[in-house]
Amino acid sequence: MLIVSALCGFGYMMYSVDRMVMSTSIGLIAQEFGFSTVTSGLLMSAFFYGFIAFLFIGGVLSDRLSGKRVVIGGVLLFSVFTAATSFASGLMTMFVYRIMTGIGEGVFWPAASLEVSNVTTEKQRATVMSLYWTGYPIGGFLGTWLGANIGPVYGWRAVFYVACGLGLLISVLYAVLVKETNKADAIVKKTKKQEVPLRRLMTDRSVVMLGIYYFVLMCGWWIVLLWAPTFLMQAKHISLSTAGTIASVLGLSGALGGLLMGRYCDAGSLVRQKTLLISITILSGILMCGMVLDLPVWLITVMILLLGFFGYPVTPIILSVTSQLVPREIAGSAIGFVMNVGMIGGAISPVLAGALSVQYGMSAVWIGASVVLTLSSICLFFTGKVERAGGEKI
Repeated sequence: MLIVSALCGFGYMMYSVDRMVMSTSIGLIAQEFGFSTVTSGLLMSAFFYGFIAFLFIGGVLSDRLSGKRVVIGGVLLFSVFTAATSFASGLMTMFVYRIMTGIGEGVFWPAASLEVSNVTTEKQRATVMSLYWTGYPIGGFLGTWLGANIGPVYGWRAVFYVACGLGLLISVLYAVLVKETNKADAIVKKTKKQEVPLRRLMTDRSVVMLGIYYFVLMCGWWIVLLWAPTFLMQAKHISLSTAGTIASVLGLSGALGGLLMGRYCDAGSLVRQKTLLISITILSGILMCGMVLDLPVWLITVMILLLGFFGYPVTPIILSVTSQLVPREIAGSAIGFVMNVGMIGGAISPVLAGALSVQYGMSAVWIGASVVLTLSSICLFFTGKVERAGGEKI
């Protein structure tokens, strides 16, 4: 459990580094190639197109094949094309490289989540899932910091080289240290498995509504993740280095929030997890809206810390809940399905935010995103009766 969750967490970290270095490097990239704000938003969303196309596929492959193989393949793919991004000669080549990076990330995420789910019990899953998931906010911190501090000194290409090298190292370690079949897989093989059709996912009300909730949430949340440095520079008149450093603390507080809330979820029922999701979603929207006020830099930093603390843990809780709602035979597909529906929002909102900011300003876009994020909590009231795959009804 420790080896799998740690290495999947490091893989998740590098996946996040790749995403966030683009956020803080986009200004330097746009300056070099003469990209407009709209074009910059398109580039920041480019990896989503490959990502959302392969999330569900990655989940299905994980159920059908070895999770280990899919994890390694995903890490290798997004690491190689992270490096390729630095060789881009213009908009088209960079756009293609970012799409390919997204494909690798889309394959990796459900496979890694299923690997962690397979080595945990229901009473520890949210906690261990949160431990694994802390790689994402830590990677967000590292990626944002790298782009903001190394990029201006050594050039934006150097940041992508570093991200690639670390990703390749993780794929090698996973290949060497993780067995092809873990203990949880062996238990499943010893039992008489029932074939569970994938169409069950589309008829399970709770799974479908979780996907819709995640989609609406991500429409607002990805504006926070990708446009936070730009918002701080334009609306608060903060330098790139300072804005990138402030935005990066989202990840640090998010890691702490994920651990504490994961433990809280494991100590209760699915109803507790659903109630927590509603509460932290509303709190995140309120905090995001409050950042538009005329506040000193130190208070903006505190609000970003709180936004990360309450907002980031949504994902590991959703992963934990989803894995418990369906039979184990289609757990990877269910995770991929919910993530796939949710991440479509990431392909839409950053581009839309870039276009709307030209006409209305970044502050107006930020308020709109906070409203969307808050309203996503309404979807959770329509999940109906939640039933664990094992039969517990609440």
